[in-house]
Amino acid sequence: MNEIEKTKLAIIDGCVIFRTGLCCILSKVSHFEIIMCRDFKSGENIDPSEPPDVILFHPTAKNLEFQTGILGNARKAAPLAKVLLISDFSDMDYLLENLMSGCDGYVLRDVSEKALIRAITNISKEIFVFDRNAIVKFLQPRGRGSRLKSAMHLSDRDARVVEMVAEGMTNMKIAFELGLSSGTVKNIVSGLLLRYGYRKRSQLVKLLNESG
Repeated sequence: MNEIEKTKLAIIDGCVIFRTGLCCILSKVSHFEIIMCRDFKSGENIDPSEPPDVILFHPTAKNLEFQTGILGNARKAAPLAKVLLISDFSDMDYLLENLMSGCDGYVLRDVSEKALIRAITNISKEIFVFDRNAIVKFLQPRGRGSRLKSAMHLSDRDARVVEMVAEGMTNMKIAFELGLSSGTVKNIVSGLLLRYGYRKRSQLVKLLNESG
């Protein structure tokens, strides 16, 4: 009988109580393996001979310069790892800066246990993770696609794709919702990344901020 392939996790956190609770919760998940659980200030770095699949990154203060340094060291040791930001802060400017600086998605700290496990599983499969509670708050006051289309000069279809990417939907799901092929959706996303000089689909969320 084949063993379940486990997702290796590294937890980098600034709060011992939160970190301990996180380790306790995630260690009970059969397909997760915690290979590191450390404090920001410990000086310990990820062992490149046993890199994690996902880095859970929980900064406790809005110090992007400090965060970028810690995250940069982790990235050097585990360049293929996905980074899930667990944030205490829900303001969009801060979250977008984190996404632009190398995080692959984020959840708010008050996320449920079930949603956190799902987020880690999704991000390990290269599915962009964006906390729905925050994106709903962000989209509502901007009138969704109308301002995005006018401000960024996007077609109706491209604007809708940006919104759906921001909601965390995969290319396949977007294709199903819009009646397109997944290849067409992939080409649209790739074209938008090239047009705005972005490297990752998560950065398309920045268009929503700029259109507001």
